[in-house]
Amino acid sequence: MKKNKNSKYFFRILFCFLVVFASLLIAYESGYYETKMTNKVIMTKEAMDRFEEDVEKGEIVDIKDYLEDDNKDYSNSITKVGNKISEKISDIMTNGLSGLVDALKGLFW
Repeated sequence: MKKNKNSKYFFRILFCFLVVFASLLIAYESGYYETKMTNKVIMTKEAMDRFEEDVEKGEIVDIKDYLEDDNKDYSNSITKVGNKISEKISDIMTNGLSGLVDALKGLFW
């Protein structure tokens, strides 16, 4: 008896989900997320201490000096082109649909 192709794909997808679930469970149980959050709290506490010291010394303080920017810009020319294309498609769809709605209003109302 032959197996169905759909069941073959189903079990492959199910196996992938199982691997992802197991890896996330291992990362959670090993304390990866908690360690990362603890490090953020420690850095924030250190920045607060530096801020308080600078205020006591009477120095000019700027909040940007004490905050670390975690946002990294990974964009390149391909992503910029992709973003422009998606914006144009969004504009066309929005204007096209509003034009279609206006045309239907003219026909039926």
